Amino acid sequence: MRTPKDLMAVHVPREDLGDYNLSEAGWYAMDDGGHVILGPFESLPLCDRAIRDRLEQQKEI
Repeated sequence: MRTPKDLMAVHVPREDLGDYNLSEAGWYAMDDGGHVILGPFESLPLCDRAIRDRLEQQKEI
């Protein structure tokens, strides 16, 4: 299981979509290896909330 420090919110602009193999610009939750875990989100607060929710779910397992 990943620790909280392993997920971070990253904004991927349209011009960088190909670097991450994504089709939509926005905020994404990525692990420390640069892999997208969640997203896209319209804002940083929405992405942060999704990261917190994901980490809470992982704690319950």
